[in-house]
Amino acid sequence: MKNATDRVLALGAAEIHQRSRRELGPAGMAKAEGHVNPQNMIALLTGCSRSEAKKLDGLGRSIMQAVPLPRPNEASDASDDSPVTPPWHAAISARMIAGEITPDRFEALHSGLGEPTAQVSAADLAAAAQQVLSFLHPEDLPETVYRDSRAARALIDREGVAERENEQYTRQQAKVWRDREGMVHLSAVFAPEDGTFVKSALDLLLGPRIGGPRLADKKAMAQSQLVQDDPRTIEQLTAGALVALVRAGAAVEHGAVLAKKRPAVQIVVTASELTRPDGDGIAFIEGTGIAVTMKTVDRLVCDTGYQPVVISADGSPLDLGREHRLFQPAQRLALNAVQGGCVWPGCEKPPSFCEIHHIEHWHTGGKTDIHDGVLLCKHHHLLLHSNGWRIHRDASSADDRYENRYWLTPPRSADPRQRPRRLRFSGAVRHNPSLSAGAAHAVKRRRA
Repeated sequence: MKNATDRVLALGAAEIHQRSRRELGPAGMAKAEGHVNPQNMIALLTGCSRSEAKKLDGLGRSIMQAVPLPRPNEASDASDDSPVTPPWHAAISARMIAGEITPDRFEALHSGLGEPTAQVSAADLAAAAQQVLSFLHPEDLPETVYRDSRAARALIDREGVAERENEQYTRQQAKVWRDREGMVHLSAVFAPEDGTFVKSALDLLLGPRIGGPRLADKKAMAQSQLVQDDPRTIEQLTAGALVALVRAGAAVEHGAVLAKKRPAVQIVVTASELTRPDGDGIAFIEGTGIAVTMKTVDRLVCDTGYQPVVISADGSPLDLGREHRLFQPAQRLALNAVQGGCVWPGCEKPPSFCEIHHIEHWHTGGKTDIHDGVLLCKHHHLLLHSNGWRIHRDASSADDRYENRYWLTPPRSADPRQRPRRLRFSGAVRHNPSLSAGAAHAVKRRRA
């Protein structure tokens, strides 16, 4: 019902925008009704916020550009019979009008792919949009669609990746000041790479309180319990962790806070990108879909090297493991690269917050085989085992995509019909066009 309502609102915004075009001047609908602009009219008519009205206005503008609406009470200009070139998003606009794509997802796709440039044609963007939509999961959030759209844009706008990376570093800043009561305030904005490193360090420390994976080591479990039992809020714990990290760094005692753990920025790059003759390949920060240049990859490789993972033509990781009760590090690297985080539909937890679930339980004869392992965050892993949900792999499926063979079946209490829901894989390598042409290597690179 909400999706249908949003579509009607978007079409209404398109109509308002059409009748309030700049060339109509004071006779335009919005100004004739006493409104400053179409956004103001939309906000007052719907009772929505200005930011929501701005989004509706943007949707209306896109619809008007892609699918011109009739202009009532306006004389047509018969002298102007020049052909009108539709914008690159005309096809997906039509799909939104038909109800095949929700307005929020359309807006995320449109914003993520951006506009044509001298290097990126309208045809390139239209093709990229179709690729993103081919991977669209029924439960994808708009944020997920935007992330996938940015990743698709990066693959067709390689110069733009370097420009964006440099621009983001220029925006990195931190401000520290003291108020009159002596409290010290910190406000900071980090570029993706450095920000991921900072977040990784904090996640290691706060993991037990913010949904991090469970630990098997007794000493680590004891430390984890201390964090869980700490009466302070997450924000208070974060402040304490930052102070502890600064103190440890100042004393050059790296093990004082993190023990054996080391924060890391994980980078995923396919062999086809790594070996591009022009050296303009791109990689992605694991769990984010944010593109980085090959210069960044080379710098990180010099720091701590890389781990190769072999990916087959259908996008599945080849089994690198042995017969063990628990999945081995090489197997986790492969699953991280392809599955990209918790595979529960709608969940955005990154690989570092996930545990590996045996589809066929070990105690009932299941194997520690990479094809029988899926990444689940602690919350959804516990839900799966405790509430009657079930994951199965359709090994007989003729589907040419590895990810489309994995299904989640709810218990009758959640869905009396127990309709299976496809799992959602989001690894960076899944969007690489080279995987559809044959075998490729996904090389996982890490920075400590």
